[in-house]
Amino acid sequence: MQAMLREAKAGLAKLLADRTGLEKERALQLFETPRRPEMGDLAFPCFDLGKAQKSSPAKIAGDLARDLDLSGTLFSRAEPNGPYLNFFLDLPVFSGKLLRKIFLEKNQYGAADSGKGKTVVIDYSSPNIAKPFHIGHLRSTIIGESLARIYQFLGYLPIRINHLGDWGTQFGMVLSAWSKDRNEDELKRQPIGYLLQLYINYNKQASENPAYQEEARGWFKKLEAGDPETYQLWERFRNLSLEEFKKVYGRLGIEFDYYWGESFYNDKMGPALDQLRDARLLETGEDNVEMVRVAEDLPPVLLRKSDGATLYATRDLAAAIYRFEKFEPEEILYVVGRPQELHFRQLFLLLKKMGYPWTDRLHHIKFGHIQGLSTRKGAVVFLEQVLDEAKDRAREKIAENIQAGKLSPGVDQDQLAEQIGISALLVNDFKNRRERDLSFDWDQVLNFDGETGPYLQYTHARIFGILRKAGKPPGPEVDFNFLSEPETRELLKKLSLFPEIVQLARREYEPFIICNYLFELTGAFNQFYNHHRVLGSGDSEAPRLLLVDSTREVLARGLTLLGVKPLERM
Repeated sequence: MQAMLREAKAGLAKLLADRTGLEKERALQLFETPRRPEMGDLAFPCFDLGKAQKSSPAKIAGDLARDLDLSGTLFSRAEPNGPYLNFFLDLPVFSGKLLRKIFLEKNQYGAADSGKGKTVVIDYSSPNIAKPFHIGHLRSTIIGESLARIYQFLGYLPIRINHLGDWGTQFGMVLSAWSKDRNEDELKRQPIGYLLQLYINYNKQASENPAYQEEARGWFKKLEAGDPETYQLWERFRNLSLEEFKKVYGRLGIEFDYYWGESFYNDKMGPALDQLRDARLLETGEDNVEMVRVAEDLPPVLLRKSDGATLYATRDLAAAIYRFEKFEPEEILYVVGRPQELHFRQLFLLLKKMGYPWTDRLHHIKFGHIQGLSTRKGAVVFLEQVLDEAKDRAREKIAENIQAGKLSPGVDQDQLAEQIGISALLVNDFKNRRERDLSFDWDQVLNFDGETGPYLQYTHARIFGILRKAGKPPGPEVDFNFLSEPETRELLKKLSLFPEIVQLARREYEPFIICNYLFELTGAFNQFYNHHRVLGSGDSEAPRLLLVDSTREVLARGLTLLGVKPLERM
């Protein structure tokens, strides 16, 4: 499905191609948006035609305005403006086609079947077992979830995989620490906090005493070898951690298809290493480390330590091969921070060197850091603290707005605070391109004005309020001639762009594109609403209600694609 204006441009491009001999694709590329709305809805520069015909571009624009037959298009007229030919939408026809389409398709407006029969694997979130859910994992979690929703909306089958950090020497430290200082009561009371403290204390001791490091390596070696008692203990710690993580995911409305951590690939690394060995790609470096050189300008990929223990790259190698064999995906997306760029370059080159033909389907969806985030308790480490802080601060803002008469005193303040707090965090992230570092300021994040989550939610709830007061559902059989004002035209054009916006967000792996569009949409809606009465506007009421309802539908769908639950009341 393409945006309606894009379809209209294609029709105009064919008309111009037939009339002038210009290639249709070239005509499509030349279209521009006029600098001011009153100049038209689409502009076609005639410079290329002027060169080809050895004539004045202004004369060509005038001739085309006189000769082009626009019947059957979405445009009512064309006017020359110097070297430009400006086209004006036939607003009743355009609004009728668009608003009927949104009314009939409802929450599927903008959806597509371009991904039908195609699978995309999305690897995201990936917190570490036996440690609290660190704030550093927030961006991976919400960017990955938004991309999964966008792909699903376009017909793909997204496979959501949480590649848990649940393997490696660090778990040898936790296991060794537990063997020396186990406390069942503390483990039951605060499992992750207790396991983290064990790790911190043991790590400190290991830095002072090499014997502790050796003991931890021994524990991990037993784990990797499948020692039943060691594995059972590790599995217990993993399950306790996963229960805590799922509480956070529940608050964010996220569910994964698979919690396949690094440990899942323990029995799959051997065949991958054998394949490298058979292909004579595996070398032995210093300290008997096994490695592969993938490029002259990159360090080698380290795959096995001298004691036989595997590394992060070994597990990612086995994971990529397993995922392609199991799912045959169109793409695999790794939603992982920018600092891991080298790791993924090495991994993709290694797989290419092994002869796999699908390495061009692997994409590292990198993102920047969160800067300046802290809570009233001090420096933030844990995501749950941030969610609680957002909820508490949102509750304070809600109380202020109730007192100022901006919000209804009858709302469920606890539930509203939770949803506004989460909306604020998500939108604050998505209003920037993902590769940028993110500056964080609580007052700005929770502001009810400007480009914030609360502002988008407030606009959505405001629209719901208008529709409730109307007392009747809007319908598509209205007189579209009443939708003629400049502010109405701009809102209609913005609504028509939504399908194209979703496609662009997928192509660029960028939720920012949808978030930025929602700010533009709400801005266009508020311009319309501030200039034109809806309820009690006589013959204009029914078409304007349909326009308002269409805006609500698109705003709600855009928020949902970002992982935000739209609020009906505030």
